[in-house]
Amino acid sequence: MGPEEEKKPTNWRAWITGVLIALVVVVCLQNSQQVSVEVLFASFDAPLIVILAAFTLIGMLIGYIGPVYRRHRREEKRASGQEIEKKKS
Repeated sequence: MGPEEEKKPTNWRAWITGVLIALVVVVCLQNSQQVSVEVLFASFDAPLIVILAAFTLIGMLIGYIGPVYRRHRREEKRASGQEIEKKKS
């Protein structure tokens, strides 16, 4: 008899993240031509791969910071609500 094998649950978040990263890399590598980019009052030429990578990183940063910020504000509200309840008691 062999050792009992436990089935580990599939980590879907890791799989989806891996597939999305692979997709971004493929799209970036297939789009390496020079493009002109205008942001507010600035205009510059850059390889499209750099622009795509930069905006992907900006999107990832926003996706990370947004929920962290909301959680922080929710915890502050909860803490201030508990302080008010303590003062009433």
